[in-house]
Amino acid sequence: MPTAIRESDLEILRYCHELRFCTIDHLTTLTGRHRQALSLRLLQLIAEKYIYRTTFPNPNQKHVYSIGTEGFKLLAYRGLIQLEDVPARLRTNELKPLFLSHTLLVTDIHAALILASRDSKKRLADWREGRELYDSVTFYDAGRKIRLPVCPDAFFEIENGAARFAFALEADRGTTTRRTFEAKLNAYWRFLEQNRQIKAYGVKWFRVVTVTLTQARADGLANLARESVPDRFKKFFLFASQEHFSLERPEGIFSPIYRTGKSETPVLLTPQT
Repeated sequence: MPTAIRESDLEILRYCHELRFCTIDHLTTLTGRHRQALSLRLLQLIAEKYIYRTTFPNPNQKHVYSIGTEGFKLLAYRGLIQLEDVPARLRTNELKPLFLSHTLLVTDIHAALILASRDSKKRLADWREGRELYDSVTFYDAGRKIRLPVCPDAFFEIENGAARFAFALEADRGTTTRRTFEAKLNAYWRFLEQNRQIKAYGVKWFRVVTVTLTQARADGLANLARESVPDRFKKFFLFASQEHFSLERPEGIFSPIYRTGKSETPVLLTPQT
């Protein structure tokens, strides 16, 4: 017999859609539902293709959930998403090990922002991911024409009172070489210098926030920014470690944990208003 969809199921489907890929840890924390009961309900939703589950040979690797074909249809029917969203979603066959580790770090950050917004004056007002964010910047250096990609892992905005702040996210697992990351820094400040963000992202300016796995890595990248980014753009680069926040302690993401390319003194994600 087909599963009767409940209102509480819509919350699960909505988070699977918003987060793109998630584990039961994300869904349990965001919905506040009992883990075992949620697990049983997920099995029912998976059976009828409302949710897709990716499993892995490693028994220690948690299952990854994403929105299924019937889930898309239901959310669109309820007016919770646009029909054009459906073909734009990432395909589950892209879940290779390296991609998985990276995208779940992005999900951790996204979920922490959602949770932290619940008990704060600051609010996650917009979150975007995908190829729609991909761009490039062209410039001349020593008479040589150079073109660099600008491909943030996500683009989000935080409302703090009447003010709104935009950010490009770089989720860094420590696998990027110093040279490659320096090229990313170069691309971003050149992009800002040319005011490309107005047309590309619809904002007057944005900061680049890089979240790493360890404080040592965050400090190293902040030092690289201090060495390689022109002084007037250093303030646009923030670096923090995931060690300072989690699903259990999401409020840490709004704490003064961010180093800039300009100073070693930690700052808030958004300035005080």
